[in-house]
Amino acid sequence: MATQPESLLRPHQPSGGPNGRSNGHPRGLIFDFDGTLVDSYPLIEQAFAHVMRTHRLDEVAREMFRKNRGLPLPEQMKIVAPHMWEELVATYRSVDAQLGHARVFRGIPTLVRKLRQAGSPLGVVSCKRRALIEAELEAAGLRQFFDVVIGFEDVTPPKPAPDPLLAAIGYLGLSRSSAIYVGDSMVDLQTGRAARVRTVLAAWGLSPELRATFRRHRLWATRPSEMLALVLNGNGHKRAA
Repeated sequence: MATQPESLLRPHQPSGGPNGRSNGHPRGLIFDFDGTLVDSYPLIEQAFAHVMRTHRLDEVAREMFRKNRGLPLPEQMKIVAPHMWEELVATYRSVDAQLGHARVFRGIPTLVRKLRQAGSPLGVVSCKRRALIEAELEAAGLRQFFDVVIGFEDVTPPKPAPDPLLAAIGYLGLSRSSAIYVGDSMVDLQTGRAARVRTVLAAWGLSPELRATFRRHRLWATRPSEMLALVLNGNGHKRAA
């Protein structure tokens, strides 16, 4: 497992002491980014539509791209077009940088503020490049609430391997049992299982069709506010299989 220097991962000191805790509170929350903190998929779709036009890809490519959401962008493009994936990545990134910032999901700012007030350490683990995550969080006024941000380049192998999530847990001074991971994709659920960490499906940004694909996963949050009780009290919404 390879990580970037500590100063890059933790530009802000946690407010609740060396382990990011207040009054010895044991629970911490680690978020995925795209589709969990921010509603970025409309922008992702725009960027990939540009890739399709530029490289004359068909609808099969679009479906493959969507099917593999949550993977690092290079891995997605290798699946879409293994013979030209580097060109696709370059095209995607060139247009993505021009699309502006994604909308933060309603309820996320309130959730992270309340969790920080309660002393819960918070982190972000994503397959997105860290510089992009940092810029989005800063633009939304949310960066101050997170003790650690781990992006695609910070820990190898990336999700769905458990390494990035375990790195964040260790950095926050948590144990597996005191950490909760929340994400919106099958990659996130696979990451949580591999790390043996309690994982909540962030269903607030999913369409009914996508929600149906996760029907076997029992621990859901349909609104960000539901995470507050789960983190502070251990009470979560369990969805029947």
